[in-house]
Amino acid sequence: MTRSASGTTEQPGKQVRQKAGLNRAILAQGWGLLRQRTGHKALGRVEDVPAPYTSLRCSACGWIDKNSRKSQAEFVCSFCGFTCNADTNAAINVAAGQGGIPAPGAQPVPEGRHRPNSGRASVNPNPPRLESPYF
Repeated sequence: MTRSASGTTEQPGKQVRQKAGLNRAILAQGWGLLRQRTGHKALGRVEDVPAPYTSLRCSACGWIDKNSRKSQAEFVCSFCGFTCNADTNAAINVAAGQGGIPAPGAQPVPEGRHRPNSGRASVNPNPPRLESPYF
């Protein structure tokens, strides 16, 4: 979000001054303080969710592949063929798998079928679930 808009000498950036102002505004926010106050007000209901690969992980089978993200809005799993809006897929991952909060109607994953995130995009997939509440 805070990338530079300056571009290159061949392709100069557009609205560089406005982007620089936006970057300063974003970085000047007290995100830690916001998290602390939210945790204080909603005691026991605020949970930090690891962000890596939430938009690349298939919410149906757990496969992580950067080629599954066909466009900004389209997600098609290259392993199981699950199709969904990319933002919806990421939200399901945050709610169900990544944050430890099960999605509404989601079945718990049986022991031994869950694989912790190793932090690499090339990990082997989790075994496909027999049923998915999202189909």
